Amino acid sequence: MLVAGSLKRPELIANLVIDIVDDAHRFCFHMAAEMKRAEVEKWLAALRKKALANAKRALLPLLAREVGVCAIIAKQGDAGDLDRILASHPRLHTAEGCFYRDIFRDACAVPMHIVAPSSLDAAKVGKLSGPPWRKDQKLAALAAWKVMKA
Repeated sequence: MLVAGSLKRPELIANLVIDIVDDAHRFCFHMAAEMKRAEVEKWLAALRKKALANAKRALLPLLAREVGVCAIIAKQGDAGDLDRILASHPRLHTAEGCFYRDIFRDACAVPMHIVAPSSLDAAKVGKLSGPPWRKDQKLAALAAWKVMKA
């Protein structure tokens, strides 16, 4: 989501979904949990390298539009120890969230702010765009306007 203006005078510049890994690898930590432990770190590192390159390539045209700051809607923190992650289904989800958050944070060439989802209220945003305009797009726009004011 690329925005300008404010919630009172919203401007949507771009509303798109960026896929940095193919669907087959989307749930990468779930896949890692099924692998032999000796292969996991190398496989995740290779996937991270590919995802980071894809994210940089996808963000480049957006950041070329004089973007001054970016926002990622995510929780702060670390997924923890890999063995503990692989042993717990809820931790697999947490690790995937951290993986994607960290990829976009590392790919972004301008100041990046992490915005907690709990600090945003999608109900504050009306219908500003055609499809897709789901809750996650509304939250992305709100997060962007929030960090623009900061």
